[in-house]
Amino acid sequence: MNRLGFLILALILHMSSVAAFASEKRAVAIVTDEKTYSSCKASVELYAESIKNEGINVFIINKGWNTPDDIKQKLVELYKNSNLEGAVFVGDVPVPMIRDAQHLTTAFKMDQRRDWRESSVPSDRFYDDFDLKFNFIKRDSTKTLYYYYSLAAEGPQSIQCDIYTARIKPPVVEGKSKYELISEFLTKAAIQKSSKHQINKISYFAGHGYNSDCMVARIDEKLALSEQFSFINKGSKRINYLDHKFEDNIKYRLLAEIQSEGLDLAILHHHGSEDLQLMNGSPLTSDTQRWLEMAKKFFRGKIRGAKDTTAAKKYYVDNYKVPESWVANAFDKNVILKDSLEDAAIDIHISDLNGFKPQAKVVIFDACFNGSFHLDNYISGHYIFADGNTMVVKANSVNTLQDTWTNQLIGLLDRGVSVGNWAKGQMTLESHLIGDPTYRFLSQLSINFDLNEKVADHNQNTKFWQKHLQSTDPELRALAIKRLANQKVLTDDQLLNIQSNDKSCIVRLMAFTQMRERASENLDKAIKIGLNDDYELIRRLSAYIAGMNYSPIYLQDLYNMRIEPGVSERVDFQIKSASEGYKKDEALAAFDNAIKGKSGRWYEDIKAKRKNLEYTLSRTESDMNSLLDEKVSSKEKKFTLLSLRNSNNIAYLDILFKFMKESKDKALKLQLAEAFGWYKFSYKKADIVKFCTSLAAEERDVEIKNELLRTINRLNN
Repeated sequence: MNRLGFLILALILHMSSVAAFASEKRAVAIVTDEKTYSSCKASVELYAESIKNEGINVFIINKGWNTPDDIKQKLVELYKNSNLEGAVFVGDVPVPMIRDAQHLTTAFKMDQRRDWRESSVPSDRFYDDFDLKFNFIKRDSTKTLYYYYSLAAEGPQSIQCDIYTARIKPPVVEGKSKYELISEFLTKAAIQKSSKHQINKISYFAGHGYNSDCMVARIDEKLALSEQFSFINKGSKRINYLDHKFEDNIKYRLLAEIQSEGLDLAILHHHGSEDLQLMNGSPLTSDTQRWLEMAKKFFRGKIRGAKDTTAAKKYYVDNYKVPESWVANAFDKNVILKDSLEDAAIDIHISDLNGFKPQAKVVIFDACFNGSFHLDNYISGHYIFADGNTMVVKANSVNTLQDTWTNQLIGLLDRGVSVGNWAKGQMTLESHLIGDPTYRFLSQLSINFDLNEKVADHNQNTKFWQKHLQSTDPELRALAIKRLANQKVLTDDQLLNIQSNDKSCIVRLMAFTQMRERASENLDKAIKIGLNDDYELIRRLSAYIAGMNYSPIYLQDLYNMRIEPGVSERVDFQIKSASEGYKKDEALAAFDNAIKGKSGRWYEDIKAKRKNLEYTLSRTESDMNSLLDEKVSSKEKKFTLLSLRNSNNIAYLDILFKFMKESKDKALKLQLAEAFGWYKFSYKKADIVKFCTSLAAEERDVEIKNELLRTINRLNN
């Protein structure tokens, strides 16, 4: 027996002796294919033993299934009969590719007539939210692990995960087979369970262009994290912050930080793709020569990328007065190499992760596509299957919204809750765990109960959560609010009172978040309160939702904030969008009232922008009126209707209703019926439901009728 064999045997014996004293209450399923199981049997069973050591039953499902439906049926049975809390998908487990459910993502909006692999969302919500209903469409002919499903119109239209799930699916690593990688990770994960520790060090990072590069957002994030992790700034335990502005090529510093000894949690805010973590933009410099060199490089790149390079060169020389000497060497091999190396140094590529040994046990990728586990190669997989100590990551299989509460209840990790049980309540269609979801830290909170068990419990435990609504720990209060709000125990008035008066920013944000999810007729009151909160993320999310609600009660607040010199960058971004969704006369009156009596250069410059505002409002008015103009092409009308998914415009709802009833263009009517389904947060939601219900009762076209029914269910959910 080799050294690894002795280690595995010793660990199994140790775990078995400890597990004898543990009460087995909950269960985890390890789902894997027969080939992976036979190739990795020893490590799969070692990993299973490490979970049993936590007092949890383990079911290994390596046969008896052929399709995602088969797997889901087994998970539902275990949930009902064996108190299943989660499932781990190891190896070649089918990937549900979800269609007709873009509203369950935060940002994904793609024409589903495009390539199905691109216009579907790879999502394990198929497996872990048992209430969602799907209709099977087909299996991919070449990517045979891809199974396409449509979200059923008659089922729920929101996500409430019953269990957690995670993928252990390796990317391409030169010199190693996928089975070697799986075995190594499972062995590492099992060993890590025998050396639990408290969280000691956290790092968070902001990349170029994320949240409008708003430093107020990052400052307030530190304040919120200090409520969620009470150890921050006490003794040797600490939190580090890195920003892309620190270095022209921040990736080297960030990679070093993630590999630093003792790092437990890394929260990464940046843009991304399946094979890139986007770090820097153009370097910030006061050196004139550096600016000139960057300009030359910019034009060289534009010319190289053009179809007609000669015409492109002439265009930039003529229109931008670029000296020919700047671009004469655009195709010189040495210059191309130099430019390419400079470009490569800006971002983290998969090739940069060769030899990478990340130490952060948990990594949050707040980026698009970094979690595209369905592909052969994806960036977050290289964190999990590296030689370091990263146990689990949370990442997105498609694109994701910037303005989300990434850190919602993340302090539960500091209170002994497993990553899976924490993430179960934060999932969207695109978000996924990759790695070991059962991984957890030791609790730093002195409490007489196992919070992990309470979070995993299928029962409501109303009295328990009501008790902790009065906790001195803000993270426990926030958790209690979420649980009780989901149980409909807390009324709108109670949530609004908490949002108005609680001293904790994360508790106020949780109250607002529950009002947003509830999307009742009182949402506009929560928005009005939130716009004036002192926590940047509450203001930002309130402004974002205001841009979908459009109640008149905070119209003036929006324009007061729009001209305010102290408004932070990302809030300003959302305020401008939200304030331009009203009727022209109402919006201009609010603008005039906000600027009235104001003097000074700042306000004079704002007054000069009134014409631009009026133009934008008039353009929207014209686009809406054009829907009823038979001379306007279907293509133009299509763009107007597509924009409704983002704008949720209600200023011209009468026109939209009239168009829906009178138009003879089936494709456009389908598009509008679907667009109405995005009005979940709308001040006029009840009117839209009433209209769609009436129309559906009379509609004879099956496709349009089904789309109307799907919209009604989405808005009533």
